[in-house]
Amino acid sequence: MTKTTAILLAAIGATALSACVSTDDALLKTVPFGSGTSQYKPYDFVRCVKEKWKPIAPRVREYSPSSDTLAVSVPSGGVTSQSVVLVIAQASANGTGYTIYGDVAGASRYDAATHTCD
Repeated sequence: MTKTTAILLAAIGATALSACVSTDDALLKTVPFGSGTSQYKPYDFVRCVKEKWKPIAPRVREYSPSSDTLAVSVPSGGVTSQSVVLVIAQASANGTGYTIYGDVAGASRYDAATHTCD
């Protein structure tokens, strides 16, 4: 692999990762439809949410939008990478505090599945 090819592949990867965050920003501007506090630590909470969401939507992604925040989202099935459901999790005194955002009619299924990880 040439140096130019390696740089190009790195740039493509960085763009793909930033697309997850930037398209999820649109959901963060909407009114949340769920929130709560989990007894789990953030990483364990995120792992639990991913397991609960996979039966609803097989494509579930996890990423860290900042140094103290974890996110789990379900990308839309269309050509855009915009997510249809997003949970933002941050460490709290009692475990993990979280907020759920979404723009789909069936978002209540994700909310109910997330609360099983409380």
